[in-house]
Formats: sequence, structure tokens, C-alpha cells
Amino acid sequence: MDLGLLAAQVFNGLVYSSILFLVSSGLTLIYGIMNVLNLAHGSLYMLGAYLGITVVVYALGGTPLAYLVAFLVVPPAVGLVGAVLERTLIRRTYPMGEEYQLLLTFGLILVFDDLVKMIWGAAYINFPDPNSFLGGLRFGVYTLPLYHVILILLGFSVFFGLWAFFGRTFTGKVMRAAAMDREVVEAMGIDVNRVFVSSFFLGSLLSGLGGISAGPLYTASPGMGTDIIVYSFAVIVIGGMGSIGGAMAGSLIVGVLRSLAISFYPQLEIVIVFVIMAAVLLVKPTGLFGRPEFERR
Repeated sequence: MDLGLLAAQVFNGLVYSSILFLVSSGLTLIYGIMNVLNLAHGSLYMLGAYLGITVVVYALGGTPLAYLVAFLVVPPAVGLVGAVLERTLIRRTYPMGEEYQLLLTFGLILVFDDLVKMIWGAAYINFPDPNSFLGGLRFGVYTLPLYHVILILLGFSVFFGLWAFFGRTFTGKVMRAAAMDREVVEAMGIDVNRVFVSSFFLGSLLSGLGGISAGPLYTASPGMGTDIIVYSFAVIVIGGMGSIGGAMAGSLIVGVLRSLAISFYPQLEIVIVFVIMAAVLLVKPTGLFGRPEFERR
């Protein structure tokens, strides 16, 4: 076995794992706090990529500054879109069954796909290559593209940031408490609806961050959110619904194994992810870091 090729594929897998974690952490955060499975979460990832195109290519001409501005502006903008969707549409489905949430968010996928085609067109759009000005890190005969290294560091930084946010801050603890018992949190005088909006904003922001991060690697295209949402659901099932640590573990498993399969046995690229998911469900139905479901009040 070519060890150089193996190392390169593990590196590529870590890059994809970081992007996958950004998206799946937002998805599992919304589910863990609000018990909402948002099928349109991948569409917010797509929106992040296209807003990134608008800032980087159309507004600022593909300069290094354009990327910095895009990473600062695009994720909060996508977060605001998610918060508006929660307040205007998704909130209305809370008294109904989960099937209404799934139907609504599936409909939003179709709406977002058509909006993207209307605004940006149906053709694939490429970002300028950020490694053209960032360069790479040399290790012997190998060069690691610096943008890829930054994405890996970004994924782990967001993971530790979320861990600190939910474990050390008052707002994070309130979100966790609202997920466990809404009535008690309301009795303490806290506006739970505002907590839910904040949760949806944060989850959507993470998806938008994943979109702007992935755009320079995979280009922007209508429907690009479909693949990422399928793998994200696999990640949170493997790691455990509502677990940020599980999202990271699941992302690493899915990202690295998928990258190795693409290189060494392409026929297993998709199959291997769902074989692992099935195996985890057989051994531990709640996922690697999941906890048994409780009745939310």
C-alpha cells in the first residue's frame, strides 16, 4: 500500500469531516434543543455557498480580503434566514405532528433550489482558488494546501467553541435546560420562544459556515445541499441525536472512511457509510454518544 496516498486520503477525509461537522452540528443542535428534524438544513448550507459566491466573486473580485469578509458576513446572514424561517413557518408546526415539520422543511428544499436557479442560474459556479494566495505547508516531498489545513482547524475550533458555549455560558445552559424541560425554564421567567429562535439561528449559522467553507472545494450548484444533508443525518445517527461530541465523532468516521473508499474502492463510497450506521444502530440504537429518549415537556 502506498503510505503517501493513504496519508493524503486521510488528510482529505479530515477536510471533509470538518465541513460535515459544521453542518451536522447545526442539525443535531436544532434537534437536541427543539426536537425538530429540519430537512431544509442542507439548503441553508447551499445558501451559504451562494452568498459566499456573491461576496467573494461578484462584490469583491476574488481578493484575499473577499474571503475574510465572506467568512465574517455570510454565516450570520444564513443564521438570520434560519431564524426567520423558524419564527414565520416552522414554529406553526410545533403543535402538530412531526410529519408536518418534515413536509414543510421538504417543501422548503424545493423552494430554495428554485430560488437559487432564479437568482444565480442553474450552472455550476466556481470560487477563485484560495490556495493561489495562501499557498501550502511543505512536509518533505508533500505540500498541504493551507486552505485545507485552515478548514480542519476551523472544524475542531468550532467543536471546542460549542463545548465551551454549552458547558460554560449562561445562554448555553439555558438552551440545554430548555431542551430538557420547557415548563421549568418558562417558570424561571425565561422566554423559551426566544431560546428556540436563538437555537435555530446558531444551527443555521453553522450550516452557512459549512457552505462558505465548502464552496471553494466543491463549487456551488443548485441542489448541493442534498448530499450533505444525507451524510449529516448519517453522522448524527452514528454519533447520537443531540450530541455535539457525537457529531464530531460521526463526522470523523464518515469523512475519513468515505475518503479512503473513494481512493481504494470507489464502489463502497456510499455503501460503507450506511453499513456503519446500521451496525451502530444494531449495537447501540441511541448512537455512540446518544442518550435514551425522554419525553419532552
